[in-house]
Amino acid sequence: MSIELKNIKMYFGDKDLFTIDHLVIPDGSRVGIVGDNGSGKTTLFSLIKGEIEPNQGQVFCSDQTASIEQLIDTETTDSGGEQTKRRIQEALKSPTNILLADEPTNHLDKKGIAFLEKKLKRYAGTLLVISHNRSFLNKVVNKILAIENGRVKLYEGNYDTYFAQKKIEETEQQRAYDSYQQERRRLTQSVGVVQEKSRQTRKAPKRMGNSEARLHKMGDQRAKKNLDDRAKIMETRLAKLEKVDKPIEKKQLIIPFSPAQKLHTAYPLTAEGYNLTAGNKELLKTAAFRLETGSKTALIGVNGSGKTTLLKEILNRGQGITFAKGVRIGYFSQTFETLNEEKTIFESVSESSMHSDQSVRDLLAHMQFLGNAVFKKIGVLSGGERSKVAISKLLLSDYNLLLLDEPTNHLDISSIEVLEEALNVYQGTILFVSHDDTFIRNVATETWLISGKDIQSEQDQNRLSELEEQEKQQKLLLENRKTVIISRLSSADELEKRRLEEEFQEVLKKLKKMNS
Repeated sequence: MSIELKNIKMYFGDKDLFTIDHLVIPDGSRVGIVGDNGSGKTTLFSLIKGEIEPNQGQVFCSDQTASIEQLIDTETTDSGGEQTKRRIQEALKSPTNILLADEPTNHLDKKGIAFLEKKLKRYAGTLLVISHNRSFLNKVVNKILAIENGRVKLYEGNYDTYFAQKKIEETEQQRAYDSYQQERRRLTQSVGVVQEKSRQTRKAPKRMGNSEARLHKMGDQRAKKNLDDRAKIMETRLAKLEKVDKPIEKKQLIIPFSPAQKLHTAYPLTAEGYNLTAGNKELLKTAAFRLETGSKTALIGVNGSGKTTLLKEILNRGQGITFAKGVRIGYFSQTFETLNEEKTIFESVSESSMHSDQSVRDLLAHMQFLGNAVFKKIGVLSGGERSKVAISKLLLSDYNLLLLDEPTNHLDISSIEVLEEALNVYQGTILFVSHDDTFIRNVATETWLISGKDIQSEQDQNRLSELEEQEKQQKLLLENRKTVIISRLSSADELEKRRLEEEFQEVLKKLKKMNS
């Protein structure tokens, strides 16, 4: 046993957070923790670390814990990625056998995430990790602990396995609900039929003699009583029928896009021989790119390669970039400068919306702001909630080109999934920065890679991959030929030996050139 939680109840004020009847996490487990923002994931970590006590119940830990926190020190000049890497190294050096990682992929680029995956795969102790990065969870964990609707449940397998199990549960829930509704209708109808028969039990005819009338009445009374008893039995069965909640039905999302927003051009922006610098650092040199109208293009590259700088240059319509007529640019960043903390969610989105109040409500409901939640003020929202409001505001404004800088930061997985759906139905053009492989795979129709002070399109990357594969195959053939020559040299005559030595030198020369 590594971690055990018994009869846990956690609440803040009158808000129930979660309940755990009994949970055991064995030694050496690798557990991903998922749940909506505010469901209690970080609180669960605080319980395990002993930083807080449960309102009810007991927590047992077989060892001290080490942590990788997501908080960034703003007093240092080190980047968020550099700080995270340092925290990873420090936590892994700790002599404890329990490691808790809270959103460790935040601030890391693709290379940094690969570094983290490698380190955590080698970790021999018990690992618990909170993450919204589904690809990362697939590679690192073998169990998923889901906090949903105040309950905690442990699933075997990585995130994809958990997701498949959830889909099965949803299908079973729908089947159970359909069966419940069918049985409820059947019993309700049966009660109605029996009660109607009871009401229609006739009195004795007027011309019937007294003796006959008494017999008729006695028969009718018995029949009526039997019918009433049957009705009561069915009513009791109906009352005791175990209720099955109706599964949430997803309404198809439509994001309006007016004729005035449409661009009648193949490319909203293009650049040739484009240079980009940040201070004294050269980021792009004679780069060329063109963004296709209606595309969802992912801009990727290592930290510091110039992704955010390029987005800002596009936003400010920097020199060297050509824009098509009618391009209107909306920009999302983590500063949320477009949001007024005193306004409600509904006011914030509707004030810049070109569309009806119903369209605003539909999009906000899709973004998980249901009912009166749309009247919450911006000032009380979490970072993830503010992200969803800011993006909703962009999607319903008059923009036709959206620039999104790390839109999945601060979002839980279910919020990322609804964001993916919203971006996929949006009819404008999107250029976005993200290090989330799954999000990119689900949204992007095109990929730009900043590498070697240039921007490579997906076609460029594919051609490079093909060339690299061809080079790899050629190198393998040369290595094989070198081995064959060496084996033949020992048994060759003088003439054959000279020829093989010349060929051997030629093979070495080619391999040296390929490795340089």
